[in-house]
Amino acid sequence: MAKGKYQKWLENENLVLLEGWKRNGLTDKQIAENMGISVNTLDKWKRRFVQIRQALKIGHESANYAVERKLFQKAMNGNTTAMIFWLKNNWRDKYNDSELSPEERKLAVARMKKLEVETKNVQLRNKSLEENGADVEEALDRLLTRLDKEESKDEHERPADS
Repeated sequence: MAKGKYQKWLENENLVLLEGWKRNGLTDKQIAENMGISVNTLDKWKRRFVQIRQALKIGHESANYAVERKLFQKAMNGNTTAMIFWLKNNWRDKYNDSELSPEERKLAVARMKKLEVETKNVQLRNKSLEENGADVEEALDRLLTRLDKEESKDEHERPADS
């Protein structure tokens, strides 16, 4: 029986090779070329094989940590540009002097809505438990009904483009 091409890339020595290529900054297209496959095949293998996905992820994260360490060292040695970059990216609420992009604004709004729903959930749960004492199952049913009503009300109030 013929061995699938992917199987050789699941062997430890080849997973280390994939990790190293990613750590060295190669793109998925370059890695696929090194493997003798198309980038589409590599994408399929990443979805199908956790070992390949993890090797590439670890390599990518290793590169990020190395760059982060170098940036931090430069900032600590008084490189003003590195210091500004570090502070703007790691202490955004204090040092970010730019407006939020539309995508960031949407994310912030979504986070706030999620927090509001979670808060309502806790408040309704507490209120239901106070009202119903030991009859927790009935209280939870009422709570879920209220949450469903709130959620459908929120969906109807949202603009069509969001």
